[in-house]
Amino acid sequence: MLANITEVLIPHDHRPRFKPVPPSLSLLLAVLGLILPPRLLATALAGSAAPQAIAGMWFLKAALVALAGFLALAARRQISDTGELLLTEPDELPLARASWVLGGLLVVGLALRLHRVGDGLWFDEIQTLVDYVRLPLGRIVTTFDSQNQHLLYSISAKISVALLGESAAALRLPAVLFGVASLWATYRFAREVSGTLQALFATALLTFSYHHIWFSQDARGYTGLLLWTLVGTTAFLRLLRDPEAGWGWIGIYGLAMALGVYTHVTAAFTSVAHLVVLGALWWTARGDAPRAWVRPALGIVMSTLCGIVLYAPVLPQFVSTLLAPSPHAAETAWQNPLWLIGETLQGLARGLPGGWGGLGLGMLVAGTGLWHLRRKGWPLVTLMVLPAMLTGAAMVALGHNLWPRFFFFSAGFAVVIAVQGTFTLAQLVAPRLGEQAAAVALIALAAGSALTIPRAWGPKQDYLEAAAYVAAHRGPSDAVVTVDLTVFPYEKYASCPCTSVKTLGELETIEGAHSRTWVLYTFPIRLAAVQPEIWRRLQSAYDTAVIYPGTVGGGAIVVMVTRTPPPTT
Repeated sequence: MLANITEVLIPHDHRPRFKPVPPSLSLLLAVLGLILPPRLLATALAGSAAPQAIAGMWFLKAALVALAGFLALAARRQISDTGELLLTEPDELPLARASWVLGGLLVVGLALRLHRVGDGLWFDEIQTLVDYVRLPLGRIVTTFDSQNQHLLYSISAKISVALLGESAAALRLPAVLFGVASLWATYRFAREVSGTLQALFATALLTFSYHHIWFSQDARGYTGLLLWTLVGTTAFLRLLRDPEAGWGWIGIYGLAMALGVYTHVTAAFTSVAHLVVLGALWWTARGDAPRAWVRPALGIVMSTLCGIVLYAPVLPQFVSTLLAPSPHAAETAWQNPLWLIGETLQGLARGLPGGWGGLGLGMLVAGTGLWHLRRKGWPLVTLMVLPAMLTGAAMVALGHNLWPRFFFFSAGFAVVIAVQGTFTLAQLVAPRLGEQAAAVALIALAAGSALTIPRAWGPKQDYLEAAAYVAAHRGPSDAVVTVDLTVFPYEKYASCPCTSVKTLGELETIEGAHSRTWVLYTFPIRLAAVQPEIWRRLQSAYDTAVIYPGTVGGGAIVVMVTRTPPPTT
């Protein structure tokens, strides 16, 4: 079937052939792999010649040689067959006009994401700053001792802080830039799927999205993960359908997906989804087009090898860190799939105009969009839906905390589905004015979404203000105590003369030695699970002095003080 389609659309004599990779590139990589001195390189980067660091350099040498060998061998193949043709719809707007609109959206998007970008950091951002960004660059690329290490983001933030000085804004600037770049990547992906007009609407929805702005002001790798997912999936579609897509698109795919994994390891599930689609296409058409799968397969192999090159310096730490329980893990509702569903729905409702009503309508629109996109070919829908399904299944199997942020990389796919669903429903309801009705509805949706943007601004967690309040109101003989997830921020980041406690006995000892005791806590769902005795003590013997809300769900900083006994009569 694929071969017949290819013959009709692209006559054999006119099909472009692969241009080989320059031999100098393979030679350069091979030479680097052979001459790099492991001990000297480990000392220069990691600051020591520890066995683990040296082993990482040996992995790097082997990975460079393997990548060089792959490029040298693969470039010798002459491939002219195309893969499954997933054709876009005709462009509805002149590209020059679309470029102006896209440029305007990117400028507005940048402004919205820079506004109040320096407000209070939350726990994960503080840990990123203290544990990684403050390290020398060589230490960053050779350290993977926590799942909180988003390597590419730590490197980017290090450069930003080195150029601009240490501040919340500088720490978050890479997230802003990755976020704006992901708006452009959404446009490029949506053009491949639905054409120019729908691509602009999809970009507009993300530009004015509460959720996208929130993550673009979060000093973590999630907007980078969204960017690389979109770029990689766009390149994968090109390799499937474009007869002129050669080593350029293979290289884009390989680097994008490798950088995605280097940002966050869950990007590997997107590559696995691509592999599943490719395997299914090969199986269904293996007799008609035996070589149609080769180019995208080369892209997957290249992304794997590039990812190994990037991770090589930390490979000795990688597996043990991923399999080890997080020091902040706990048996909480965060590991319950039902909690994930509820929290995701609440988060979506919070960022959509109309709240829960808007969410219900959005589900109808999304279902319609998926139904329409399925008619363009099952691979397309699978590429957009399967990565999130695999991510969720893996998190459940590993007993990992099921935070909705792990699925933010699908935001680009979600808006493409939503826009397609809106156009499809409008055509069903008003066949003659369907396109105009859809445009009006999407403009109204973007405007309504813009009204929710202020909810994304503000401190994610206000550790500093809470500490300032206690400093202003405590007495000279008062004690200040931190518990659980307030311990690290106040010990390592915020200036606070606090004492940390882990047991009820420690807390009671402090209470007995001071006239009043102040306690700062956050994330009550976790505190109640990991330190239940302290939690019950806070509820029975303390009053809430003040609450500093944050935009992180459940992340308000609560200041409590020992309850004053009633006066005796």
